[in-house]
Amino acid sequence: MFGARRYRCATASLLAHLAFAAIARGGDSPSTVIVSSNVSDARLTRALVLIRGELSALGIDVQVRVADTADAPPFAPETTSDRLSLDVKEGVIVVRVFAAGAQAPLVESVDLDGPDVTAEVIAVRAVEALRAARLLPPETQRAAAPTPAKKKPRTAHPSVGQPLTEQPQAAAPSTTPIAPSIPMLQLALGATFVQNSQGLPQPGAQAAIRIGPHWGFVAVGAEASLAGLSFERPVGSAQVSRRTLFLQLGARVRLHRAWELNARGGVNYLHYSAGGTAEPGYVARDLEHGTGALSLSFGGAYYFLDAFGVYLDVGGLVAFDAARLRLGNEDVVALDRPSLAFGAGVLLGAF
Repeated sequence: MFGARRYRCATASLLAHLAFAAIARGGDSPSTVIVSSNVSDARLTRALVLIRGELSALGIDVQVRVADTADAPPFAPETTSDRLSLDVKEGVIVVRVFAAGAQAPLVESVDLDGPDVTAEVIAVRAVEALRAARLLPPETQRAAAPTPAKKKPRTAHPSVGQPLTEQPQAAAPSTTPIAPSIPMLQLALGATFVQNSQGLPQPGAQAAIRIGPHWGFVAVGAEASLAGLSFERPVGSAQVSRRTLFLQLGARVRLHRAWELNARGGVNYLHYSAGGTAEPGYVARDLEHGTGALSLSFGGAYYFLDAFGVYLDVGGLVAFDAARLRLGNEDVVALDRPSLAFGAGVLLGAF
């Protein structure tokens, strides 16, 4: 917060010098500045907003134009307006300023991936270039080859006797919030509730690792029931617990800022353990059973930070060789043929 305020104040100071330079030249500086960019990502959009807001507050007419493609050629010089462009090429933001009447642009550059290169830093560098282009005679301006910035740009300070005032922000358009990025490696921890065709929902715990880019992932994990699924009949009772391993492929899409929807499907290995008690005349057995299964899930996530979010899932599972529970002469239930599961938990990003 303090960094953004510092850069905002620096921008206001530079623009004050710009306004005084225009007065010193006898008021012949153009009152219109055309600002353009060949990229419309969140950071450059915010930089354009800052430039437009500050120049508009000083009475300068600003026209913002965004090219349809990143390969759009830079504009040609003209004699009626100053022009400023922010173009991204090979990881470098190239700032070009055509002062009115100049035959060659004044060129500045900012390393797009440099340390602390925020929208405020980009706006300050653009305003510095515009001010320099207005101060220099047109015949002295030459185009320079852009090089990545190696150091953090210095913050301008107000001159002695000049009051430092913050320009009103009411005239600036609303900014676009920057969406958190999705880490390549995530750990999902949560609780599940499995509902079979008979009995109450069975609570469980689940842990999974997700690996993949922002559009898809591979999930490997395990799930175990926290309480046995109980069934009672006149001949006795039985409790069944379940553990599963799964491998799934998933696809995901970012809807708006921090909201995400995803779908995934894969294979599971299920292992059941059953035990019970029998009434006189009947025999109880402790049994175990394993089988494969197919699963399909849909869910959503909300990211508070790049490395922290919450998720909610709903899915279904069908076992190949279903475990069947029989009490006396009655077939009570065929487990996971099919079953419905609900899950919720947290997402922790590693990188």
